[in-house]
Parts: sequence; structure tokens; C-alpha cells
Amino acid sequence: MQSNHFSTYDLAKSRQLDAWREWYAYSYEVSPLDAGESGFAAESEVWKLNGVGFARISAPPLRAARTKLLTRRDPTDHVCLTIGRRAVTGMTFGSDCKEVPAGSPFVFALDGAHVSERDADERLQLYIARDRFPEAMPALDAARGGTVSTSLGALLAEYFNILRLTLPTLRDEEAQRLPSAIVAMVVACVAPSADRMAMASGPLDATRKDKVRRFILRNLYSPNLGPDLMSKELGISRSNLYRLLESEGGVVNYIKLHRLWESFTQLSDPRNTKPVAEIAEALGLADSSGFSRAFRKQFGASPTEVREAVRTGSTSALAHPRSELAQGESFRGFLRTL
Repeated sequence: MQSNHFSTYDLAKSRQLDAWREWYAYSYEVSPLDAGESGFAAESEVWKLNGVGFARISAPPLRAARTKLLTRRDPTDHVCLTIGRRAVTGMTFGSDCKEVPAGSPFVFALDGAHVSERDADERLQLYIARDRFPEAMPALDAARGGTVSTSLGALLAEYFNILRLTLPTLRDEEAQRLPSAIVAMVVACVAPSADRMAMASGPLDATRKDKVRRFILRNLYSPNLGPDLMSKELGISRSNLYRLLESEGGVVNYIKLHRLWESFTQLSDPRNTKPVAEIAEALGLADSSGFSRAFRKQFGASPTEVREAVRTGSTSALAHPRSELAQGESFRGFLRTL
């Protein structure tokens, strides 16, 4: 999916801050918090999806103020959820000051004056157009000015990270089918109810599954990796874990699939001279005949054939593995055209 990318990295240091201010002109007044900085290297990447906008912003310490004058000049009133990935964020609404921990979603709207202060950080922000999703607004407005610090808030932060990684890989027609699912996920996490959780079951499961996948990858070589360990460490019941991975052939099969992929990666590395049996055994695939059968079924070649193809440079003969696995005009333009 095509994004709108703005960066000051290639500009002269003396020009960087002015360029960043111009990018946010009419939406925010930006000032640096580090007076000793001679430049302001920052970048913003935004995606627009039929009433929903997603932004990834990396910048030095700054203060961003949406003043009363700006709200009158620019009546954009989208609801926004923002997550600082590493730094605490200070949010001020009149005399009300809040500190938002890193990794926690915070809900606010652009129709009210506010000030955001934060250290150098990468931020993920989601904008929801009020007139495109009126049914979601009562729940989101009720959550304004609050941090989603529950376990569902942590799940929502994971979901934002999935969007960050996935949106650049999607075709436009795929991405434009996402907005309703994204909003349902947000509302379910911000104001959970049985009906809302049911509506968001698809995005919720995708987020949980990604968390399971990353846990498996971190523990591929552990002999204890299995349903019991995963249930305990991930805080998910065995029944929900089995339900989540039912389409993958179950928990054990899903773990095995990732271990097969790791063995394929190692055997495809010409610098790796470990015996095939040693690679398989380290991954808990000690049954050599069973390993070879599963490997051939997944990749269309035996472990030995893959290694030989890499050694001779004839990898094109192998079947392709079945994997499961512009500068913009302004930030204001992005907001106004959601």
C-alpha cells in the first residue's frame, strides 16, 4: 500500500526544524525540547484507509500544541489513539496534565486544544474520522483523555504494531477493506462488551496469533516449548490456544512448522556446516525419518537436497517453499482527506 512519507533527514540541519513545522502547519505548533540540538532529524509516514488514518512518526524531543486558534482554523475533529513506543508522553488539556506510559494507548480528539510533550521516540497513531464511523463515537468519546492501561490496552498496542508491519505489504484493495475491522478492534479494547468483542474477534485473534508466533520464534530451541509453557507464559487458556491455532493443524503442528522453517533457513545458509541430524535434533526434531518426510512435504525437497542445491548454486531447481508466514503536501492534508 502506498504511504505518504515526509522526512527531514536529507535537509541541511539549519532547515530541518522549519520543514517539520511546515509539515504540521495549521494542525500543530511544534517546538523542540532540546535547545542544544542544531538540527531536527525526523520522519513521518502516513497511510489513508477510507476514514481511518495510520501514522508512524519518529522525532527528537518536542512539544506539539494544538491551540484553540488552530482548532477554530482547522475544524478537523477526528478521534486519535497514540502510543509512544519507548518514551513517556505528557498530555495536557487545560489544567489537566497526564503522563502516559510507553506502550499504552491514549485516546483524545482533535476538536479540543491540547499539548503533547515527549522525549525522542517513535510513535504510532491511529485517526478515526468522526463522520465516517458515527456508531463508534459514543464509546470513543467516553474514553477521551484516558489511557487504556488494561490487558486489552496491551493487546491494542500489539495490534498497532501489526498494522505498522503489515500496511506497507498490502495491496491497496486489500487495505481499503480494513477500516471497519480496525475500528471494531479499537472500540472493543477501549470499551469492551460482549457484542463489541464478538465484532472484533477477527482482529483480536490475529493479534493474539501474532503474539503466539513471536513467542514460538523466541523459544524454538527450548525442549519445554509446548501448550503448557505457552499457556502459562502468554496468559491464555489451553482451550483458547487450541482454538486459536485450530486452522494451523493445532499447537504442536504450528510449533513444528516454525521449526521446519528454521531448519530450512539453516540448511540454506552456505556458511552452516552442521550435520543435518544435529540441526534437526537441536530443534527438537530428533526423529530423522519423520523430520525428512515432514521437510519434503513442506518444501518439496529433502534436507540433503536443499543443502546440495545451495552448495552447487542450483537453488532455482527447488520448489518455492509454501510460506504461511512521496513526500506529502502536509499533515493537515492527510487529516482532512481521511
